[in-house]
Amino acid sequence: MQQVFESWNLAPRPLWPRSRLYSPAPEGMGTAFVESLSGYVVRLAETHAVSTGDLVHRELSRHVSSPLIFPNSSQGINGLEKGAARWVEAVEAATLRSDLRYLTLLPFKTLFPSPLLLRKIRAWCPECYADMAGTGTVYEPLLWCLKLVEACPRHRRLLATTCSCCQQPLRPLYAAARTGRCSRCAIQLECNAGGTADGTSNPVPTKYQLWVADAMGQLLAHAQGVRPKTLPDRVRGVLAAYTEAFAEDNRAAVAKAVQCDRNVFYAWFKGDARPRVDSLLRAWYQLKLPVSLIFSQDGALLGEEKGQTTVKIARVLKVPPRRTREQIQRALREVLNGQPPPSLTEVARRLGYTKSTRLRDADPVVCAQIATNYRRSGHWNWWRKRGAKPICELSQVKIVLEDHLRAEGRIPPLHRIAVSLGYASDGSIWEKFPELCRALSAKSARQKAERVAAIKPALERALQENPPPTIREVCQRIGLSASRVRRVHAPALCEKLMARHREFAQARRAELLDTLKGILNEAPPPPPKEVYTRLGMTVSIATYNFPELRRAIIVRYRQYRHQQAWARQEAGQQEIRAIVRSLHEQAVYPSVGRVRSLLKCESLVKWAVLGKAVKDARKELFSPQLD
Repeated sequence: MQQVFESWNLAPRPLWPRSRLYSPAPEGMGTAFVESLSGYVVRLAETHAVSTGDLVHRELSRHVSSPLIFPNSSQGINGLEKGAARWVEAVEAATLRSDLRYLTLLPFKTLFPSPLLLRKIRAWCPECYADMAGTGTVYEPLLWCLKLVEACPRHRRLLATTCSCCQQPLRPLYAAARTGRCSRCAIQLECNAGGTADGTSNPVPTKYQLWVADAMGQLLAHAQGVRPKTLPDRVRGVLAAYTEAFAEDNRAAVAKAVQCDRNVFYAWFKGDARPRVDSLLRAWYQLKLPVSLIFSQDGALLGEEKGQTTVKIARVLKVPPRRTREQIQRALREVLNGQPPPSLTEVARRLGYTKSTRLRDADPVVCAQIATNYRRSGHWNWWRKRGAKPICELSQVKIVLEDHLRAEGRIPPLHRIAVSLGYASDGSIWEKFPELCRALSAKSARQKAERVAAIKPALERALQENPPPTIREVCQRIGLSASRVRRVHAPALCEKLMARHREFAQARRAELLDTLKGILNEAPPPPPKEVYTRLGMTVSIATYNFPELRRAIIVRYRQYRHQQAWARQEAGQQEIRAIVRSLHEQAVYPSVGRVRSLLKCESLVKWAVLGKAVKDARKELFSPQLD
């Protein structure tokens, strides 16, 4: 009988890819205290017994196109921009993990815009650090990195932002960062768990601060289950459902209740703008809505017994009262002989109408009589009332008019004089002082005729001037507008003056062009500012008229400055060589300090440049001896 043996599969088993770095699991996943990516990077560096700076520069930077630099690229490591995506890409490539994006705000990229999200300095809860040190792993939650979170929802106390020992703030991520410790004095940050640095008790957070901390914690706890594309639609859906259920679909009332601008609130509804995180949280708080509604899929709102309150809507009566034509005619006849006579608009308002159209349709004859009685009463001109205080005393008005009449200069128009005295027009002044007004008008007409007669001689004199003035300058001399002179009074002379001005401008431009070409060949080349001052032009004029010459002057001056700097450097190096040779002949070691004390040239003031020059001089001096 043949014996049957078991079969063995000798094919090698596939090996899973190995990560370059040890990949510890993030702490607090799925909870309000999920670990931040910046804290995970610091904890990863401590796990490998290296500094955070070495881990970032030597390991993480090799997995992205451009290196990760402190502190610029680390400002938004926990945010929702491209910088956070680069950090997530680098850390996931080094650890072969795929869940590190939930340590940032990237899942909420479609919900919130960037402003007012992240802190620029670290914040922490000392009591949380103390609890972590006693029970498990110490880490930095993402909740502490949010700018709006000012309190710890677990211990109901304000977050600390300065070290209790050195009283200094800390950056979110830095090369010497250590979890739970100050980067300046290395003290543990849970040392002030019982109070502030000066020994006083920690201030109690407000109710709104605690609510914001709880709300943001709920958002972070649901980060793994959110669908980013549906978040904006879900927010709009919740607001629309609340407006329909508790505000009778009155969006303006809801905007007023949440203390938000009405246009901004409408933009949220239409999807034209994303609400800022502080504005959205304030609206949720005012409406007493739970944050979990953003993630619920059924779309139903909670009832009033769960916390929502109905928005009070202040209604204004906009529907006119219902009256028959006979009722309106009876009301008009009652006020026809009233004393003092009312205006037709006042009668309409008494009857509940905003305009008098309905009254005129009912009885136009009585309405016209009411309007006539009101005009005859004089009440429509309040300054005609008995005992009314005038805008300006009549004696003062007369003095002003007489002063203008005696003045030798140009008289302003009469309506401008009336405005300067407080009147809306010159009708009242004509009514009170007709003779003075006629005299002023006649004098103003004579002055205008004299100005018109002076146009032609002024333009002829301007044609003889060198350089010729512009038409606007000539018109300012005679006191007329340039457009009026060009169109009506002297169009031919204006055209001649404009042609001569263009010729002068072309000649001036050609002269400046020759001058700039000569400056381009000067030695040494002058700086551009000196050129502009010498020629009496501005940078904009030179850029617009002579762009190539201006660029050539700038390039030549820069080359000259570079040559001068190189010559100074060469002179300094020659002096260093001489000093090194002199010290060597005196049997004195030519150290950098000794050479600097004897150096007269001030071009090599930087220690690194000076040290390299001294090292090169010593090498030149001792190299023949070594050969």
